[in-house]
Amino acid sequence: MADLQGRVVAFLEGRRSAELGDLIQRHNGVPLAAPCLREVHTPDSPQLQASIGDALGQPIDVCVFLTGVGTTTIFDAARRMGREADLRQRLAEAVVVVRGPKPSAALRKLGVRIDVSAPAPNTSAEFLSVLSTHELNGKTVVVQLYGEPNPSLSQSLRARGARVVELAPYVWDRPVDPAPILGLLDALDRRRVDALLVTSQAQVENLFEVAREAGRTPALEDVAVGAQGPVAAAALTRYGLRSAFSPEHAHMGALVLAAADFFANTFQGVHAQ
Repeated sequence: MADLQGRVVAFLEGRRSAELGDLIQRHNGVPLAAPCLREVHTPDSPQLQASIGDALGQPIDVCVFLTGVGTTTIFDAARRMGREADLRQRLAEAVVVVRGPKPSAALRKLGVRIDVSAPAPNTSAEFLSVLSTHELNGKTVVVQLYGEPNPSLSQSLRARGARVVELAPYVWDRPVDPAPILGLLDALDRRRVDALLVTSQAQVENLFEVAREAGRTPALEDVAVGAQGPVAAAALTRYGLRSAFSPEHAHMGALVLAAADFFANTFQGVHAQ
């Protein structure tokens, strides 16, 4: 089994913090949780409900679900509007596309058919690739956002002639309590962190924002930073950092395994010289 050899592995995940901590411990690591992100779900949001109303006011040709929690929140909002039946009817007539396993599981639970699944690593590039054979000119494409706008994705669809309707079922916000982040900054200053796991660009932005407000800079020069996907890696690059490792699949467990592999290979490389 992959072995982190007692190294301290910090992470910025919020919603699934306990699960990620358990994974690190299971692989002989010491978890250090510093949640940098919280999801604020808004099924009652007037903006979300207006967007759903806009989408349901016309035939939907393609509907894209990017996250499981976002999928569930959209159905919750439609239910509160009294329009869940209308949503199901539109989806029955549309091409339903999912980005990965989580929206797939949510839709299966809701009894909604899935037509197209984007392959790993489940980024916008894979999603756009699977849609390359579909005619989008003049078509209505509904896209579920995940916490923040995705202008490159929507622009790519519009460039193919699609009318894009964006649904924002939740937003990403900073944690209410910054103490765990400040604790991470202290641990970094004392050189007590071996690796940092990053699963979204918003986590990176919030980490540096909290540090800046505290008059500090995260001491990450000697820390192996792992990024789950190219978007998170690009966020690190904006702060002059480079990801040391990344997983082959978009699962937190894969990110932990990638960290263990990185240290194993680094250790072997040092002793091979």
